[in-house]
Amino acid sequence: MPKVRAFNIRGLGRFPSNGMVKLTSLLNEIPGVSATTDDHGIFGFEYVTNLADACIAAHKSGRLIALHGHSFGANAAIMIATRLAKRDIAVDYLAAIDPAAQFALSVPLNVRRVYNPYQTIDPVGRGIVMPAKGESAAHWKSRAVIERRNQLHVRIDDDATVHRTIVNAVKALTA
Repeated sequence: MPKVRAFNIRGLGRFPSNGMVKLTSLLNEIPGVSATTDDHGIFGFEYVTNLADACIAAHKSGRLIALHGHSFGANAAIMIATRLAKRDIAVDYLAAIDPAAQFALSVPLNVRRVYNPYQTIDPVGRGIVMPAKGESAAHWKSRAVIERRNQLHVRIDDDATVHRTIVNAVKALTA
């Protein structure tokens, strides 16, 4: 059985997200990783509950959880992590790739490592994740890497450096 279950959540609607599909393929090449490309739903984020349930099942079977999302998918990943926090389930790695800034971006304390590549070229996205309420600056700095990328919103999820960072982090979870 794979050691890590990775969920790669697409952005707006069900539009093709080549970057997330490519990331899934890269992650599935790592021994001990099972990755899927998932949808969050539309504006109601209606699949968040189902994805959280899948994370709970993975946790119960002894797997580590990695959540990666682009745009609204990044917001969905944070929502899922928040649901898992209420059940005391850890998220071992969360990559919030240029989340939509208009939604809550506070990352709960059950997330062990956070990666947040974002861009400021386009008016969409631009989401910079924030620490959990009451979290010290030192603790936040120890678990979060926030990185501005010179990339368009629709291309940042296909950025080779972003993929390499995520692949290396997930690979480290299998050690």
